[in-house]
Amino acid sequence: MTATALALVATFATTDTAGATPVAVPEVQLVVKLSGGAAVHASSLLAGLPGSTPRGMIADRYSFQVPEGEVAATLSRLQSAPGVEYASQVRTVHSTALPNDPCYVSSCVATSADTGLPVLVTQSDLNQVNAPGAWAVTTGANAPLVAVLDTGVDGNHPDLIGKVIVGPVICAQDDPTCAGISGPNTDDNGHGTHVTGTIAAATNNGSGVASLGWQTRAETFKVLDSTGSGTTADLATGIYDAVAAGARVINMSLGNDACSVLPQNCGPDPDTQAAVQFALAHNVVVVAAAGNDSSTEATYPAGYPGVLSVASVDGSDNTSTFSEYGAAANISAPGEGIVSTWNNGGYDTLTGTSMSAPHVAAAAALVFAANPALTAAQVTSILRETASPEGGRGIDGGVLNAGHAVQLARSAGPYGGYDIAGADGSVYAFGASPYLGGLTGQALNKPVVAVAGKRDHTGYWMAASDGGIFDFGSAAFYGSTGNVHLNKPIVGMAATPDGGGYWLVASDGGIFDFGDAAFYGSTGNVHLNKPIVGMAATPDGGGYWLVASDGGIFDFGDAAFYGSTGNMTLNRPIVGIESTSDGGGYWLVASDGGVFAFGDAPFEGSAAASSVPAPVIGIS
Repeated sequence: MTATALALVATFATTDTAGATPVAVPEVQLVVKLSGGAAVHASSLLAGLPGSTPRGMIADRYSFQVPEGEVAATLSRLQSAPGVEYASQVRTVHSTALPNDPCYVSSCVATSADTGLPVLVTQSDLNQVNAPGAWAVTTGANAPLVAVLDTGVDGNHPDLIGKVIVGPVICAQDDPTCAGISGPNTDDNGHGTHVTGTIAAATNNGSGVASLGWQTRAETFKVLDSTGSGTTADLATGIYDAVAAGARVINMSLGNDACSVLPQNCGPDPDTQAAVQFALAHNVVVVAAAGNDSSTEATYPAGYPGVLSVASVDGSDNTSTFSEYGAAANISAPGEGIVSTWNNGGYDTLTGTSMSAPHVAAAAALVFAANPALTAAQVTSILRETASPEGGRGIDGGVLNAGHAVQLARSAGPYGGYDIAGADGSVYAFGASPYLGGLTGQALNKPVVAVAGKRDHTGYWMAASDGGIFDFGSAAFYGSTGNVHLNKPIVGMAATPDGGGYWLVASDGGIFDFGDAAFYGSTGNVHLNKPIVGMAATPDGGGYWLVASDGGIFDFGDAAFYGSTGNMTLNRPIVGIESTSDGGGYWLVASDGGVFAFGDAPFEGSAAASSVPAPVIGIS
């Protein structure tokens, strides 16, 4: 990012001519994200700008206002400037509830059967998603935190006290109506309190409503104002904040519009999409309402890859008439006449995909509780795989069945699986690990010597003997030794837990780290009986193992020793190592595809009895 590139933003500030009547110029908010290198110098670059200084936000992003007529030119120049990852116009997002009059617009109270006061509805939605089947396995005592990005929450509600962390009022950064809101009740709308109640209302307490999450706890992040509106910039900030708070599930009962409905406020936004990708990379399940435009067009954030986009169904599991449908949604849940907590200690019914989404978010938390070893991608897959058939117009998926999802998660044990790679770039997938591509048939300058996979099984890398990197699926490129003079050839590779980096290891045990990978030691200065042939990282990225061709193990950082083949007679040499998802064991693989399991590593199969066209070189 250069000072010239940023300065063009400030040149559009207007000044009043002496004696003239000031003319109000409509302004538009923009967001720019700097690359890591430019962000280091952001303060000096921004300090000398004329006019008002762009406001810094989380993740090296800056927000500022420009006159409406200069938006296109400003974006064009910023997007081509060095050091700028993206620049975009801030759009509006809004809650996706269809309110039930009159209680949505006033302070009337919907009451429960427990109090003897007027009853609006019963919670048939919980039986509809097979909540009792889920509760028979777990009531979420060890469920992870669920983040609710919405209008805030009434933390004093008797059904939410002790169940909800009242988080930051993020919209105060951009919306004056949010300024000054603090304390236990940050919800000046009611929508957020309603959504939060579906996930985390106190259950089995003899009062009010039950929640699908039962013992699940939530933290709220206020990104929408009293009208249920907000900005994509605040939404992105909320996502980053939720990940930083330790949430494993994020619920967003909000979105923009289908382009056929409101062309000026539709489509993807790079700022929010980057935040969603950040959450997914940090092993977080992301849930969003599909929208209420009765369209097959995607709305956002529900439409971003990896997000559970939730449609609404009626009491008979038919797609609601107002809901997005078709390819615009990949799972659904009840969304008509849903009763939940409301502002000022009350209860109310709302309709919309906003009400559907928290059912899925709560179910995701229960799936995690049933099997904490699962990754976010695996939880997402389980929820979709166990969904029940949907009637009506239908979606690209089915109706949430929380009971079946939790039962499958508990019975599945750790979701195991690995990929074995050959020297010609061929890949053989075992267990739950999918095939995402290979290099078979391609002309290679150097042979493939290593493979490393992302822990959510959505991508993997291959490394050549010169350190050249090939990436597949969601795996990203962070650097290589392809242009570096090496004393010894590269023989192994391992990825960091979040997929944000990797290590390469040479045959003498020398380590090369890229992305967010850290150095913990090597055998580069140690006399080895057998050369190093592979490496694997611990689940938290705080250490790694190196393995020699006889199966001897060298552990660094927080890596623990679970056994080796160092004293065994091997038909073929060891060529690779991979750890289990909890770090309690590892597999070794020989050049014929034979697999040796240690610690808690289960044996899923091998290629030893197969006729493989090229020697096996690694396991992932």
